[in-house]
Amino acid sequence: MTRRIGRFEVRGELGRGAQSTVYLGFDPQLQREIAIKTLHFGRSDPAQNRVLLDEARMVGKLRHPNIVPIFEAGEEGGDLYLVFEYVPGKNLAEFLRDSGALSPVKAVTLLRPILDAVAHAHAMGIIHRDLKPSNILLDENGMARVMDFGIAARVDAPDAGKEEYTGTPAYMAPEYIDKREISERSDVFAAGLILFEMLAGRRAVEGSNIYQVMHRIASEDQRLPGSVTVDERLGSILYKALARDPQVRYQTAVQLAEALDNYLSPEDDAAASGEGKQSTIDFLLRRMRHKSDFPALSESVSAINKIANSETESINKLSNSILKDFALTNKLLRLVNSAYFRPAGGGSISTVSRAVIVLGFEAVRNIAITVLLFEHLQNKANANQLKEDFLRANLAGILAKDISAAAQMRDLEQTFICSLFHSLGRLLSQFYFPEESDEIRRVIAQKNCSEDNAALQVLGISFEDMGIAIARQWGFPPLIVGTLRKLPSGLVKKPVTQEDRLRVLSGFSNELCDVIAQATPEARDREMKKAMARFADVMSLDQQELQQTVQRAVEEVADFARIIHLNMQQTTFGKQMQLFARHGGQESAAVDRQDGTDFMGQTILHDNSSLATGDPEDTGAQTIDAQDILTAGIQDISNTLVDGFKLNDILRIILETMYRAMGFKRVVLCIRDAKAGCMQGRFGFGPEANEVAKAFRFPLSFTPDIFHAATSKGVDILISDINDPKIAERIPDWYRKAVPAHSFVLFPLNIKGAPVALIYADRDEPGGISIPEKELSLLRTLRNQAVLAIKQGS
Repeated sequence: MTRRIGRFEVRGELGRGAQSTVYLGFDPQLQREIAIKTLHFGRSDPAQNRVLLDEARMVGKLRHPNIVPIFEAGEEGGDLYLVFEYVPGKNLAEFLRDSGALSPVKAVTLLRPILDAVAHAHAMGIIHRDLKPSNILLDENGMARVMDFGIAARVDAPDAGKEEYTGTPAYMAPEYIDKREISERSDVFAAGLILFEMLAGRRAVEGSNIYQVMHRIASEDQRLPGSVTVDERLGSILYKALARDPQVRYQTAVQLAEALDNYLSPEDDAAASGEGKQSTIDFLLRRMRHKSDFPALSESVSAINKIANSETESINKLSNSILKDFALTNKLLRLVNSAYFRPAGGGSISTVSRAVIVLGFEAVRNIAITVLLFEHLQNKANANQLKEDFLRANLAGILAKDISAAAQMRDLEQTFICSLFHSLGRLLSQFYFPEESDEIRRVIAQKNCSEDNAALQVLGISFEDMGIAIARQWGFPPLIVGTLRKLPSGLVKKPVTQEDRLRVLSGFSNELCDVIAQATPEARDREMKKAMARFADVMSLDQQELQQTVQRAVEEVADFARIIHLNMQQTTFGKQMQLFARHGGQESAAVDRQDGTDFMGQTILHDNSSLATGDPEDTGAQTIDAQDILTAGIQDISNTLVDGFKLNDILRIILETMYRAMGFKRVVLCIRDAKAGCMQGRFGFGPEANEVAKAFRFPLSFTPDIFHAATSKGVDILISDINDPKIAERIPDWYRKAVPAHSFVLFPLNIKGAPVALIYADRDEPGGISIPEKELSLLRTLRNQAVLAIKQGS
């Protein structure tokens, strides 16, 4: 029989504390998932429950996007229960355990909406009293949501005979510990402790017992450890929030929020009052960070750049990072199957994992970063100029790569990324400072000065220095960052080091783009001769060979633009590329076609608004054709088996194919550990899949559970609901503790009747998995390919 709390069905446990348990529940009346928190104290106290129910009714009136609302409250068996909106994701405490210390901007960005929620509650006369990371939920979009307003847990004081405290000792305010005083400033102090924890990667106040923790809060000033460095402005904000004297502290959450806003977005004269270039860079970075796009872009690019050097880890981590973004995955796979990549082995690739194997880690990383850059630089009011600058940067990257390939040089992918990011400063300025960028162009026209000189006059920093600062922040290696410097004027000297070679190629390709952008053929011819003379000692291409190289690069840019739905016919630079490709005897290859495509085979789209793709294939709502993805994956694996393979690569492709096709939350591979006589998780795809894999360790000897049944008999098993009374007893405890999923499917891999591996796939919600017969047949084919690969590999 289904367990109930009040009228709500209990479908699983989400978390447990000393005096509370949070369950995943279901509201049968409104047909929605909810979270149910039960509070059970050491002794039953009806008066206390009445007080808490009154508080719950007050909190239930709060309406704010960063507050988890209370839907209902009641009593069950003498215990109080609260019904909240169910927010999929993790809490801030879990997030910090996984991520460790955060950058100052990331920490401040996370705290700001929390303060908005607290300020809203304060305006309604409600003080949280137990503000802490575990009471802050991060939804699937990373938005912070605060819960448990006014419904604090009760923690016994060290001496059981003394009055009880309300709240969590490590987040109590000094005046509450000393005098039991509660005010808005109590929540401000707790917010300061949360900021400290995000910056340091650990709690501000630690101790071996409750008494020690409370004594330190009441008697010691909190200071960041020496290993944590923040700038003086943020440090002063933090320490004011943590002042032991409540009169010295920020008096309201609004005041603390305003201080953090000023830190992120200082007054316009802050750059002028700072000392030197670094002050200007910090000022510009804060302005960029104040826009929501920039932290998201920085985090994505940095995550890709921080992937481990180990090839095995690289493929797995890179694939997982890309697969988190549905649109990025689709665009990347269309790009690697485009004409540009077919000579390198593309053309029939259906998984990110195989793309990495065939094209190489650097190529896939560069494609991903290029698409990410384009996806984030979308602004309807500023679209045309952004299109121009992005096309220009992308052509420079492809030109450099093709020129280095013609010269039989190595490091083609590094050449591409160096040349692409050579104009990063201009791109970012155009997006984040459009008015200043317009002013820079006016200064260039009026004073006939260089772009960097104009940028220095307007922004106080050159585009070059801005691009280098951001590239460093994004974790690009020093070799690449060093190549972003422009070459000195005059004849270019023959490069000696690898960095010199990359810098010369980057400079040459970007100067070629400047030539292509010239308005008239006469100007282009004149500037082309200057460029050829300037690079005469380092480039062996003659003008005809260079013309052919540009023609190929233009076609490659067109291929890329078509896939990301950037209409080149609507850009001045796209038209200039057309003219340049025609010039010099290439007219026949560049004439306009009559079949609805432009000179580069690009479909003509009549989109006059923005960079937005409007591509239904790139939305999360797309209907995935599971059979097509599974069939393509099977072909991918067949090709890899024929070509020669590493076993881990095959298994990774199989898992990724299942993950993408069936919409599973997680897919995990387990491998037999013969010495230990158990099955051990190895890796997976999906949120926290690799962490879940570590928890998968179960014996191959008899145990009366579903995992032994699947592996010992070699049968595929689908569990629709782990709490179904018919099956609940056969779900092992280790699984319930380690995995939040309520439905899963098992595909055992057996050879001669003996289990050698297991593929596990899940969904969090009960009944979340449905596998039609055709898809099941294809999934079993994938499993059989895995068995074949293991046989061949051994």
